[in-house]
Amino acid sequence: MTATANTLRSSLGRVRAAARRRLRPTPPPPPVVAPSVVNLVPDPGFRGAPDRPFEAGGVYVHSHNSCEFAEVPGLAGVRGARVEGVGANNDTHIAPGGRNAAGEFRLGLRPGGTYTASISVFLPEPLTGTLNAAALRLVPGCIVDEAVKWTLAQSAPARNEFGHHRISVTFTIPAEAKAAWIRLHSGMSAGNGVVYWYDYSLTETPVAVDHFDGSTPATDFHVFEWTGEPDSSPSRRTLQVSLEAASAEIAAEAVRLARAGVTDEAAFLRKQVSGDKLTTARIALAADDQEAALKALRKVVKAGDPDGSAAYELGRLALADHKWAAAEKLLRTAVTKQPEAYERGYALAFAYDKLKRREDSKRTTRAALAHDTKLPFDGPAVLDLDVKSYGARRELGVFIAENLGQIRTQAEQRLARPVVSSFDQPIFVYWAQGFESAPPVVRACLDALRANNPASRVHELTDANIAAYVDVPADLLDALDGNRTHFSDLLRLLLLEKFGGIWVDGTCLVSEPLRPHITRALEQSSLFAFNYTGPYISSWFLAAQPGSYAVHLWRAACFLWWEKRGELIDYFLMHHVFEMLYHLDDHFRADWEAGLRLNSKPPHALQSVMLDAYDPDEYQTVIEGAFAHKLRYKYQAHELRSESYLARVIRGDLP
Repeated sequence: MTATANTLRSSLGRVRAAARRRLRPTPPPPPVVAPSVVNLVPDPGFRGAPDRPFEAGGVYVHSHNSCEFAEVPGLAGVRGARVEGVGANNDTHIAPGGRNAAGEFRLGLRPGGTYTASISVFLPEPLTGTLNAAALRLVPGCIVDEAVKWTLAQSAPARNEFGHHRISVTFTIPAEAKAAWIRLHSGMSAGNGVVYWYDYSLTETPVAVDHFDGSTPATDFHVFEWTGEPDSSPSRRTLQVSLEAASAEIAAEAVRLARAGVTDEAAFLRKQVSGDKLTTARIALAADDQEAALKALRKVVKAGDPDGSAAYELGRLALADHKWAAAEKLLRTAVTKQPEAYERGYALAFAYDKLKRREDSKRTTRAALAHDTKLPFDGPAVLDLDVKSYGARRELGVFIAENLGQIRTQAEQRLARPVVSSFDQPIFVYWAQGFESAPPVVRACLDALRANNPASRVHELTDANIAAYVDVPADLLDALDGNRTHFSDLLRLLLLEKFGGIWVDGTCLVSEPLRPHITRALEQSSLFAFNYTGPYISSWFLAAQPGSYAVHLWRAACFLWWEKRGELIDYFLMHHVFEMLYHLDDHFRADWEAGLRLNSKPPHALQSVMLDAYDPDEYQTVIEGAFAHKLRYKYQAHELRSESYLARVIRGDLP
């Protein structure tokens, strides 16, 4: 056979083999498996009996407390574990599924697994007495190398105040562990309060998921089932998209799940709307992937952005980056395309304020307000106060209105339990790192405060001694991300709520004895603050009577915001809370309106000239305008001259 024939035969063989491959059926793709998550708690709704076998939903009950399953007050049909101390010991806790025992991994925990436990806590009143260090916490434990590790991890504590609180903890069981469990630690002794634990979840996930069990009704996106006997076995939540769900609803749920950190479910839903670049962008934003978000948003803009949603998202990003002109242009486009979306108008107004276009800001806010028709307060009256950041003020007003019952109850319960103190109009001043390391102007202000108030006690607070004065919630600094400026906002409310007295910022120069002024200021009202107009106040100098309702309400509202929302939506957040309480609570408003009004502008006069050359006559005019003067410690070193007002303040060389 010739070489040519061999080549032809070889080629023919390859053709036949290829044909056979084409005729062979292609295997079907593997079935798409929807993501699911299991709640490992056998009876997360506390519907059974606590004395059942642990694996069927039974509960370990410590000898220092009682436990019964009962309806949670205020939540019809919702049951929880009601725990109360029975002796003098405050190591009061329960452990659904059981506690420590060698070889026992409670609630389906396993070595090496990472879990998130979360639970709701209801307190009818604050717990009292000496509380255990682990009070109101979730506390996982384990046995490693024959040693009991009672605290493998622990959640932040639930706030020790009236109301419903949600806590969670993420932890990993050591690979070498011989046992594992979780305690629900109440932490009070007999006669010092009651705790309800309810809606318990334990999932093998790195984030907390919305509570569910096998009896949870199906939604457009999830179905729920027990893996065994109802209320005695783990339950499963499976993602399932309803045939009736519109694309916009699917997109919204994908974004919600992404923001909650449930990335597998968000990714699954995103595939259902794979061509929706706006959803892709919003999911990327939820994952803090700004580059991917910008890329997707620009594609939407290039395609026409018919309703302006991409322009709105881009405008918000520009605001976050302080690119005011770019934000104004984008947000103006977004408002033009959908003027009824009032949140866009408020964002545009904020950009105008940053560009110092106040009239444009007010005009835009008024136009947005025309579409914002279900406010719980007088929207036009709030606008007429002529204060910036209407959108943030509105958001706070809605939050306070929705939670006003809880805020009032928290304030009233603390008012009913006043602290006995020997303090008489105490003066509080704070510098986190200590006054020895404070800037020169702060030390000079402290010297003046002491010198002008020899008969009053000045309490110099630092991070080292705060705990001797007030109890700061453990999660508060985490929520504030270490921001000392905004921490001091909340600290002053805690101090005035507990003791009454006077708060003076570290950069406040007091030029006269305070007692006569404050006694006069508090004759008709329980609270004094300098103000610009109505409830638009300054907070750098505050004074209050002990037992002030206004201060208690203000403190409760601010703390509840940080517990539930945990975000700083505006630099003047505590000022806006004050304003909204004025609009929403009659008692608060009456107390404020009965008081003495002193305008905030004269106390700022010295600040406006503090780097100028000292003039004795001008100084006398400025100093006579107020008894306290707000300065600042931030300035460039080259700005300070030896014969400026500030230099004389620092060296104590003023008449």
